[in-house]
Amino acid sequence: MGHNKHLDAFLQFYSQAEAGNGLTRGLESALAKATYASTRLDRELIPALLAGDMRLTILTGNAGDGKTAFIQTVEQRAEAAGASLKRIDGVGCDFTLNGREYRTLYDGSVDTEQHANAAMLADFFASLAGDEAPGPGPCLLVAMNEGKLRDFLAMSSAHRWLARQLLDHLNEDQPLPEGYLVVNLNLRSVVDADPAGGDWMFDQVLDRYVSDKLWQDCERCEAKLRCPVKFNVDSFRRFPLDGLSEKDREAIKARNAAVEAARARLKSLFQVLHFRKRLHITVRDMRSALAFALFGKRTCQQIQDALKTGNDDFLPRYYYNALFDPNEKDRVLCFLREFDPGRAAAPQLDARISFTPPKTPEFRRLFNDLSNTRVAHLRRSRTDEENDLNRHFNARTRSPEERDSTVLEAARSYVSAVRRKLFFEGSKAHELEDAALQESQHGWNELLPYESLSRFIAFVRSGKDEGDKLRNQLVEGISRSEGIHDQERSREYVCIRTRQDPNAKVKAFFTYPASEFSCKRPDPGPQARFIEYLPSSVLLRHDPTNVVLEVSLDLYEMLMRIRDGYVPTAGEMRAFFLNLLMFKKQLMATPAGELLLTESDYQIYRVKRTPQQGIAVTTL
Repeated sequence: MGHNKHLDAFLQFYSQAEAGNGLTRGLESALAKATYASTRLDRELIPALLAGDMRLTILTGNAGDGKTAFIQTVEQRAEAAGASLKRIDGVGCDFTLNGREYRTLYDGSVDTEQHANAAMLADFFASLAGDEAPGPGPCLLVAMNEGKLRDFLAMSSAHRWLARQLLDHLNEDQPLPEGYLVVNLNLRSVVDADPAGGDWMFDQVLDRYVSDKLWQDCERCEAKLRCPVKFNVDSFRRFPLDGLSEKDREAIKARNAAVEAARARLKSLFQVLHFRKRLHITVRDMRSALAFALFGKRTCQQIQDALKTGNDDFLPRYYYNALFDPNEKDRVLCFLREFDPGRAAAPQLDARISFTPPKTPEFRRLFNDLSNTRVAHLRRSRTDEENDLNRHFNARTRSPEERDSTVLEAARSYVSAVRRKLFFEGSKAHELEDAALQESQHGWNELLPYESLSRFIAFVRSGKDEGDKLRNQLVEGISRSEGIHDQERSREYVCIRTRQDPNAKVKAFFTYPASEFSCKRPDPGPQARFIEYLPSSVLLRHDPTNVVLEVSLDLYEMLMRIRDGYVPTAGEMRAFFLNLLMFKKQLMATPAGELLLTESDYQIYRVKRTPQQGIAVTTL
């Protein structure tokens, strides 16, 4: 049996790894360096730093945002350029490059065994002390969270000029002096809005995880056709076309196209996480979740032992199930479970799945083909369907007498697993022969609980609201959520109910013309030069007052469903409508030009102020 030395290290990329998660921070190993994703910080900021243009650079953000890894990359570039590094107690280093002195600090937010945090920061910022702008000094590069930075600036009487500059920037968005920079990595996104592959961190890390050179040893392993790790890696590997015959090249092209589809669907899950705004995905989060999905927790030896003992039900370890593992505590995986395609409501699809055996042409026509029968060493095995899925299919109940917890669980796990596999690898709907299945599954994204996802992403990508279509949809959704059921009125105005009294006989609504609203994308400001920025929400702005509603994907989806006639539960209202409630309260502080009154929802009266300061009542 073979052994892949890289797998042991990959297992430690996972936050909940049984072997320890010592490789989740910085560039502490050769594999961490080999899988490091280059970012705009590397391309835009490092040249300015090493040219001596930056007097002070502060990186803020959450733990795991890649601050330490970036600083270590700066040090490596400096060393390659001829600098000699002097390490300082493992918390940073000093070096000189082209006659300019540099100091780095990996984490300015913690105490160390050698130094208290306050003393460490006072020493690091000593060259910037004083009431006036400091003179020439070392270039400083530090990573620390914004709260600790504010605390230090507020408490330090020795850094009055620095505190004034940085706090004015943080509080009022005032520009910093030339050579001073604060980069907030909380604004950075690990994914972009493009479904195709690109050079953003997600695409780069996935490329490096499945790089051919890391998995060559697996080709000599006797377990390669059964190993879930190799199955997962091969699911996302693009195989080269060099040295192949024309027919073999076409076969590999078709297989690689299926891989691209699976990669795009994997990426879409992280896009949904980003747009939901319930979790800021750090680089560490993304690397951890991908590591578990692809590599799991088992070493080569453990996988081989499971095959020898017959304890080889690998169904939970295939990537399409591992991403939604119910037993894992990783925070990204916990959020992914909330929109698990295996739990989607698709009764017609379930009926088809339940009675279609694996290892049959009917089953295989449901999926893109990643196997490639022409070139044996450039393919993925069919081990999931030929072994694990087939085992669960055969274990399902066939009669009422056989119904017990074991066979019912086997049936449920089989259907859920095939659903997930369809989400990632399902063939296009127009290629499916069954008309009922086409109707129930218009596309892979039908297995996500977001019917409006593509429309939301389209605006985020372009920033253009052609014909004010998005604005009008949001206006109608908000008005409908307030109880205006008249279609024309709900489109013409944002209608806000004056009192939420269910026993009131007459409902009254303030109205604000739809033409006064516009849809915008959030603007990150000058930092967009240094970070991969992707707006996570849409802004609906009332132009006369500049009152803004921040619309996340969840709120947008709920408003679109309400617009289509859905009545949300009280729990859904509490979960999604806090931003909307604040928006309505701010808007109602502005005098409305008209008031709508209705008793029956079918007869509406308009109350309007006349130029003579009177009131006119008309029937609509």
